[in-house]
Parts: sequence; C-alpha cells; structure tokens
Amino acid sequence: MTASYTTASTKPTNSGSAPTAKSTTTLKAIRQKIVLNDEDLVEKFVKGSGPGGQCINKRSSCVDLRHIPTGIRVQCQQTRSLQENRGIARKLLKEKLDDLWNGSLSKNAKKSTKIAKQKARNARRAKQKYGSSSSSSSTVDTTSNSKTQTE
Repeated sequence: MTASYTTASTKPTNSGSAPTAKSTTTLKAIRQKIVLNDEDLVEKFVKGSGPGGQCINKRSSCVDLRHIPTGIRVQCQQTRSLQENRGIARKLLKEKLDDLWNGSLSKNAKKSTKIAKQKARNARRAKQKYGSSSSSSSTVDTTSNSKTQTE
C-alpha cells in the first residue's frame, strides 16, 4: 500500500498578479584558510639590531622566518623572548600569505575597505548635516536684500 502526502501551502497564491522574479544564485568566493606546514618553513635565529645594548648584542632572539614555496620572508624582534618572537613571526607570515592568496577576501583587505566605507559615510553625513562651506558663503548676499527692504 502506497501512501501519498500533499502539503497545504499557507501562503496565498500569486494568481492574478504580476509574476514574481525567479531567484538567481550567485557563487560566493570562499576565503582559503592559511595553514603553515613546518616542512615549508626555514627558521633562523639571529642577533637583533637596534637599541638594547648588551642584551641585543649577545642574544639571538631575532627570528628570521622564510616560506619556501612563495619566498616570503619575515623578521621579528619585537620582544626579548625567543618563543614570543617565533609566534609573532608566524602570525605575520600568515597575514602576508593571506594577502597573497586571498587578495580582496583577506582580513587586511576587508578591514581597509570597511574603514574606507566608514570614512565615506561619515563624510557624506557631515556634508548633509553642515553643508559645504564654500557654497554657502557664495550664494548668500545679505547687503542687496537689506537695501530693497528699507526703500
């Protein structure tokens, strides 16, 4: 015995009115996730440069990290700790690879476009609120209006 089921639609039908447009699907570009493989990295520890005196001159706490497939190189000596510098260097390398591989979908690109949109929106709102300063001073002529009213 075969049972057939029909579902009743609660939405009104579109009979008698204009036909609705069919929905179109657009493919959205997907951002690639950046994964660093240890086989693709060359990590060197060198002596840092710059201010710091004897601490900088004696310790090799500067990290020189190179990604072999792309040739991107990152140096980091932000902290005194070698382990912290290794983590920071890997983070910087991930950001650079994200910019290279994902282009406009990368985090840095999205952040910069968001800031640009906010600046444009703020400028537009300020222009609407205060008006442009050069046009308001040139269009108003108060001396000619006062002479015609007194006569």
